[in-house]
Amino acid sequence: MELNHDLPTPLYQQVYDIWKRKIETGELKPGDRIPTERELCELHGVSQITVRQAIQMLVQEGLVIRRPRTGTRVAQRKFSQQLVRLTSFSEDMRSRGLIPGGRVVFAAEEKADVATARRLKLDENASIVKIERVRVAEDEPMAIETFRMSADLCPGIVNENIEDKSLYELLRIRYRIDPVWAQQSFEASSCKTKEAELLGIRRGAPVLRVERIAYDSSETPIEYTTSVYRGDRYKLHVYMNTR
Repeated sequence: MELNHDLPTPLYQQVYDIWKRKIETGELKPGDRIPTERELCELHGVSQITVRQAIQMLVQEGLVIRRPRTGTRVAQRKFSQQLVRLTSFSEDMRSRGLIPGGRVVFAAEEKADVATARRLKLDENASIVKIERVRVAEDEPMAIETFRMSADLCPGIVNENIEDKSLYELLRIRYRIDPVWAQQSFEASSCKTKEAELLGIRRGAPVLRVERIAYDSSETPIEYTTSVYRGDRYKLHVYMNTR
């Protein structure tokens, strides 16, 4: 816990490094309380300004969360999705050794709105399947997914037990539909009232909105899905190269 005053590294950076290491090595677990500013000042023998700078760096990196009544605590770890190949939420969670799940909020056939018809290249008012689910990992709400597909491609899918199933797996096995590539767009946003209730977070909390259009091997758009991911529990990794 002692700082080295002879190093060129600023003291606030040293304090930050100490507590970041404790979090990343698992010495401190999600939900554990970080000492108060006064306690940290006494522990490290530094000023309150130094401690505040270090804590602010931890907050900005998403390692800790400050709450007025409960103090500063280690944040829940974020799940990361690697944007390398097209996978479903269920496949993504299983690859991490986690148990995926879901709760159906809405499932029905209805007429396509203008935006959906345009994205799926359907006639206006064509019949589509719309399925809205809250996706969970280890029983914790992670995202809201709203799936749309032409009803002609997946007749009867709304009657399937899809609470905890991967729609991609169901499409491949039962309907012989296999999305092979997709276009996705991402937008940072604030959580709306209904979304907050479904995800168990406060209204206005940061969320990531994702819009995906998936295509089959003939370049035909077959799926249009919009998702709302919790900003405090999810992050995306994008791999790029120069060739």
